[in-house]
Amino acid sequence: MCTLRALWVLKENSNGGIDIILSKRINTVENRVRALSGSNYNPIPIDSELITLFNTELIKDSHGYSTGQTSPISFQQQQQQTSLHSQQSSSSLLSASMASKQQNQQTTSTNINSSALSLVKIYTNTPNTHTLAICLYKKKNLYFITLPVIEEFLVSNRKPSLIDLPSITAALNFLEETSIYMIGFLNKPPPYPELQVFLTNIIPFGQPIDTNFNNVKAMIRQGFPSSETFQQKRPAWKPFLHKGKQQLDFIISETIQCILYDNPSIPDVSKVSGSLICKADLEGMPEVSFYLQPTIAAPGTVGGIIGQNEPIITNLAIDSTVQTTSDININNKISFFNPPLDHFKLLSYGVQGIKAMPLRGFYQMKETSLNSIKVLIQLKLNSEMNNSFDYCLLKIPFKNRSNIIHVNASPTTGSIHIDHSLKAIIWNIGQKFTGRNLEVALPMEIVFSSVPTTLKPQPPPQPPTLIVSSSSGNQNITAFPKQDQSFPIIDSSPFDQDDALPDPFCTGSNSYVRIYFKIQNCTLSGLNIDPKKVVIYPTNKFKLNIERELLSSEYIIWNSLGSSKYSYQPSSTSK
Repeated sequence: MCTLRALWVLKENSNGGIDIILSKRINTVENRVRALSGSNYNPIPIDSELITLFNTELIKDSHGYSTGQTSPISFQQQQQQTSLHSQQSSSSLLSASMASKQQNQQTTSTNINSSALSLVKIYTNTPNTHTLAICLYKKKNLYFITLPVIEEFLVSNRKPSLIDLPSITAALNFLEETSIYMIGFLNKPPPYPELQVFLTNIIPFGQPIDTNFNNVKAMIRQGFPSSETFQQKRPAWKPFLHKGKQQLDFIISETIQCILYDNPSIPDVSKVSGSLICKADLEGMPEVSFYLQPTIAAPGTVGGIIGQNEPIITNLAIDSTVQTTSDININNKISFFNPPLDHFKLLSYGVQGIKAMPLRGFYQMKETSLNSIKVLIQLKLNSEMNNSFDYCLLKIPFKNRSNIIHVNASPTTGSIHIDHSLKAIIWNIGQKFTGRNLEVALPMEIVFSSVPTTLKPQPPPQPPTLIVSSSSGNQNITAFPKQDQSFPIIDSSPFDQDDALPDPFCTGSNSYVRIYFKIQNCTLSGLNIDPKKVVIYPTNKFKLNIERELLSSEYIIWNSLGSSKYSYQPSSTSK
């Protein structure tokens, strides 16, 4: 639990600067902070001061964050500083520093990773005054900033370690969760009245109570009943009870990371993880129980109950709201009480022993001249997979090359598109592998501009020519990609940003393709829920839906005619 004093949202403008598009202060919290601090009260910075602080202390560049010149600090000052680092690769809490708000008293030390998305900084005027904590979270071109209340800083001069302050973690978690749906509101013109209503419901009196978008939306739409009696106390995660059609949804979602080399000297690598997500639209506060199948392998075993060659579910992590009436490794029975209103993750797990990849194939690319290449891609769907995709896309990024000016492709299925950057090709395979033996292929010739990428400034790009010959018809277009052409799955992927960055390794024939797919009604582990053993108590009629899906997280195929990145794994030697 945390209490927030203020919230800002900053946006990058077209001139390379920063604008404040949303500013909210919680006066009730500020009155409490003023009373606790007494004569050492440190006020919230006004918007102009925040912009100055952002530009001088949180200077950003195209790769994330960077810092300017910092003055040296003594060893004693270093001992007073504390830092906290996140374990997630996509979000880092960086080193905390003590700095002055006055320029002539400023002392700062900040080590900021270029890939960081989160930042915690501690500011103080002098060693004898109290501290102001600032938490920042970046998402796309928006910066979300908040000031959590830290009573240790208000009532004493003690400077505890950030790892001992759960309010810091809770404040960053609040920014990360709310940024997911706040971006949708911020795309509209100000003053964002809907967002103001949401914030009022999410942080009454400065304390976040429920940051789930769907829950808050339902509360605003339905409101609270004027007269309602409750026979039992409701949990904090269920602010109101569901009324209406009863439905219980289970989603078994598995994600695979895979790198294929098409090289006998380099083994392919893969990693599979999964989660069980539930949404219970049930009246009252019932108990729900169900059985998983097949049985989860117990720790130390070499195989599941249906043979040693089957995948094994490992590293099982169960949500705190879930109770297992007996050892889950024996009968796989799971019970949970008072399920929240919206989707929540019941459990997560890893999968070992995967023998076959859902998609296999090869990628061959060779240079025919200085500015032209030939490409051949072939993919084959595993016969054990369900030939039903929600989407299946393949992107070929061309790093360190000029703009594409000519493409001649002959896909066996799907459509070909030139990316808006003119430095990538996107193959939209579709929702089924229509080829014989579940195989699809893409032969292609590509010509790049002769303008060197090192030339500054670059001349205006010329419209590329796209020639496609397929069984569904021929296409010959010379024009820039349409503005409405978009692939949200690719655009929202964090790996898409990596593909746009320069890489000194990806030159010549060193290249790769990235595949995005979602297969319906299929998992690699075979985990499922027995629909005949799903029970709610008290007994009532409800609709049961069980879905399974397999998604690609990072699915890469390296060019077999060039070099590739891989990690060397030395063979184990027995003593």
